[in-house]
Amino acid sequence: MHRYIAFACFSCAFLLLVPAASAQSTGAVEGRVFDGETDTTLPEVNVVISTLDRGAVTDEEGRFALRNVPSGTYQLQARFVGYETTTRTVQVTAGSATQLRLRLSRSSVEMSGIQVTALSPDREPTGSLDAEQIRTAEVADPGALLRDLPGINSVRRGPVGLDPNVRGLSETEVGTYIGGMRTFPAGPARMDSPMSHVDPSTIKSIDVVKGPYALTWGPGNMSAIQVTQRGEDPPRTPLTGTVRAGYDTNREAREATVFGMGRQGDWFYSVNGAWRGGSTFDAGNGQPIPADYESAEGRARIGVELTDRSTLSLSGSYQDQEDIDYPGRLLNADFFETGMGQLTYEFAQNENMLRGLTVRASAQQTLHGMTNEGKCTFEKNGCPDGKPPAPFRIGVDSEIQNVSGRVAADLVLGAWDLTVGGDVVHTFRDATRPLEAVMPNGNRVVPPFYRRGDEILDNAWPGVTITQEGVFAEASRALGDLLTLTGTTRLDLAQSDANDPTQPFLENAGVSEAGLDQSDVMPSGAVTASLVLTERWTLSLGGGTVARPPSALERYADRFPASKSQMSAEFQGIPSLDPERSTQGDLWLEGDGQAWSLSVNAFARRVDDYITLAPTGIDPILPLSKPQTVFRYVNGEATFYGTEVDATVSLAEPLTARASGSYLWGEDETADEPAFGVSPASAALGLRWTHQPTTSAVGEVFVDGGVELVAEQDRAATTRRETETDGYTTVDLRAGATVLERVRLDVSVENLFDETYVNHLNAKNPFSGDSLPEPGRVVSTTLRLRF
Repeated sequence: MHRYIAFACFSCAFLLLVPAASAQSTGAVEGRVFDGETDTTLPEVNVVISTLDRGAVTDEEGRFALRNVPSGTYQLQARFVGYETTTRTVQVTAGSATQLRLRLSRSSVEMSGIQVTALSPDREPTGSLDAEQIRTAEVADPGALLRDLPGINSVRRGPVGLDPNVRGLSETEVGTYIGGMRTFPAGPARMDSPMSHVDPSTIKSIDVVKGPYALTWGPGNMSAIQVTQRGEDPPRTPLTGTVRAGYDTNREAREATVFGMGRQGDWFYSVNGAWRGGSTFDAGNGQPIPADYESAEGRARIGVELTDRSTLSLSGSYQDQEDIDYPGRLLNADFFETGMGQLTYEFAQNENMLRGLTVRASAQQTLHGMTNEGKCTFEKNGCPDGKPPAPFRIGVDSEIQNVSGRVAADLVLGAWDLTVGGDVVHTFRDATRPLEAVMPNGNRVVPPFYRRGDEILDNAWPGVTITQEGVFAEASRALGDLLTLTGTTRLDLAQSDANDPTQPFLENAGVSEAGLDQSDVMPSGAVTASLVLTERWTLSLGGGTVARPPSALERYADRFPASKSQMSAEFQGIPSLDPERSTQGDLWLEGDGQAWSLSVNAFARRVDDYITLAPTGIDPILPLSKPQTVFRYVNGEATFYGTEVDATVSLAEPLTARASGSYLWGEDETADEPAFGVSPASAALGLRWTHQPTTSAVGEVFVDGGVELVAEQDRAATTRRETETDGYTTVDLRAGATVLERVRLDVSVENLFDETYVNHLNAKNPFSGDSLPEPGRVVSTTLRLRF
């Protein structure tokens, strides 16, 4: 109860901080917008200053005017369907009008890679001159891209499905959104992180919020990731697109994709097909690591402009992944079959009180099959340590059904910018694990330890349903010329239940069937402030608290291995667990000039009711579990703090240098040891040369080199069998060129000096106990053709 009282006081304090509207020193921004090729004026162009949520639409002569703009320096954007968004820095002076002439370039299919951005507490992108270095990175899995951002990492369990880790938060602590839809894995062992169900070729951008500031996105976001897919804004042409092919040595990975989009009258559409596959790779010391996989995906979107201010669109995708090796798990994946669909209505205008309305309905289903084929437990001779004594045939069949809906309205009330709305997320998940022992005569039997009377103990989780309903409100306004405040509140109701528990589960969890049904009331809130210190420097402050309900495994696992550990022991779910609550404060200092940018941020986080582990006396189910101790999930306390820095500078017109670094510390106070999954300190340095030839046959040419330095991690969660890891240094090289405006060739060398190294977060081989190493030297070649 004291948390709810504190939350109410927190919200009231924010409202009291905001004074009534007062006279401000304001100016204006006026101008005209032109087509960059024909020099004709463009009507109906949206011209906005997003930080103030002020905007205007150009008239028939391409003219616009933004009135009563507080004096200061802003980023102004001009947006029009079929044209590239243009951004200009404008200085607004009290009592005068700044005049602009904007020229928009017609858009074409982007041939570079994925834009990955960390957002400050007010969810504004951090300024950086090195965006293109990230965009041209080639990856087999989207999770690998997150490793390029300070403070963010990902867990490797196999060749794909790298699982995000944001400042020590992982799994459902990090909300993952694909086109606005909250997504979840199907596998209990998280072989499939939510981002693994999206082919990298379909992604346009990834935004990361490192704290409790994405409360309007959905429930339980202690941090959040938003993936935007290509084709959201197709140009005014019947068809344009790209064909892409790539090959990686060492991983023996191949990829082929085709993408097209366009418009016909009021209709717009896009389509994407992709195939990728890979096989065993060698670590730097030549050790072969099983890494086979195949993945095929198709995606389409069609929409119609109902009016000049509203659209209705329908999108859908299907992905089939097969025969995936997971050397960091007890089993391999036979298949993932994932279908996603989304229906979206959007309304937008730059006048009247209602500025925007979004209504979205989404659905996801993933079927997942795992077996131990290819593992030593499958073989006649068994594992090197002789356990289990006879070969087994074991698998896990799992499913997730995820349905969600969202309504959000953007409003302007005087000096206030408001967003209000609500959402619901409903998931059903089920997983069983059939097991048979293979006898010397070849017969298969269910072993005695897998039975209790007539009951077979094959539930991983027993038909779990989790529903979350939430309402939210966000208010923002400028106070004077230099300060902008934003406050967000959210209230979530969560219900969880399991429909088919075994009697041993009820006994081990200490509940009756009635105790399986759990309800949680979870208030959340955040306040952010952005203060313009000088023309070049901005200080951002943020603070917030957010709760997330326990996951299906944490509440209902029937002695199933946990991915929040580096051991293959069994873990008992506890239905009565309380939701985790993260309370975090952030400080961001950002500066930028014509030839440099700098971002420095620090944070501190307290997690109450932190879900951690404790040993029990419960008997394990499987003899291949190591150790043979069954652990239970318990609530505890944890503390984290850290800092990150990111800087770029243009040394000369063709050269740009960059540097970044991060440090993270975490303590599991309940277990009295370091928190699990804390990345070591790291730094990265890079230099990029870019050249625009005068000949029309060759477009932009770039060469990029980067060095990553990672310290040893001597703080490890020993009760979860996490071990210390050595530091390492790796060097990457990339180069690329555009030829005849339609062909682009990119070549990269990752781990140039064939270093043998292990990312501290990587899973361990459950049989040898060794952490999974990263690939040795990999040479990648990618060719794109635009049509």
